[in-house]
This record gives sequence, C-alpha cells and structure tokens, in this order.
Amino acid sequence: MKRIILGITCVFIILLGLLLRSKVPFMGDFLWAALIFFLFSFVFLNVPRRYQFIIPLLFCYFIEFTQLVHAPWINELRENRFLQLILGHGVFGVLDLIAYTSAILVSYVITGIIERRIVRYN
Repeated sequence: MKRIILGITCVFIILLGLLLRSKVPFMGDFLWAALIFFLFSFVFLNVPRRYQFIIPLLFCYFIEFTQLVHAPWINELRENRFLQLILGHGVFGVLDLIAYTSAILVSYVITGIIERRIVRYN
C-alpha cells in the first residue's frame, strides 16, 4: 500500500512540475527535489527514515555542484532534454540548494506525519 501511495505521489509531482515549473520561480527545483525524495522512498521502501532525508538531499546537492563543471562532455549531455532535467542547465545556484533542502524537508515531515497516522489507525 505504501509503495502505491508513493508512486501516485511521484506521478502527481511530475504532472504538477510540467504545469508549474516555468510559471513559479524555483518551483521546478522544489518539485524536482521532492520527486527525488519520493522516488528514493519508493525504490528503497524500508530504509531508516534518516536516510530517506539525507541521501536524496546529498544527491540533489551533488547534481547542483556538478553544474560548476563545464567540461565539453558534460555540456553535451546537458543538451539532451531528458538529461537536462536531471543534470540541470549548467548554472550553479545557492537558491537552488535552499529549494532542494526545503522540498526534501517538507516531504520528509509530510511522510512522517502520514506514517504515524497509518501506524496509529492500524
């Protein structure tokens, strides 16, 4: 049941991202990080909660810091539309790190609240 909810949440975030990412500043970054959090939780369903927070956050930070690298080979990868969604546009931004942290923190808190309610009612 938990995996189904996480999967539906991922689809919802993708659809929301397609609708809002260019209309609201940093919404794309926020939703991207939230999607990373929920995808990680979907794939690694039974990891301890602290890792559900730390690993997606480190992944998002890693991707952001790779935008400081402008080697020809990585710039060629960024020209691919799909890889551009993963690797970014090649411009490092501290505000992006804040958006990632906020998204993962909000996602972590929301899933914690939901999990406690599910445990309480079962």
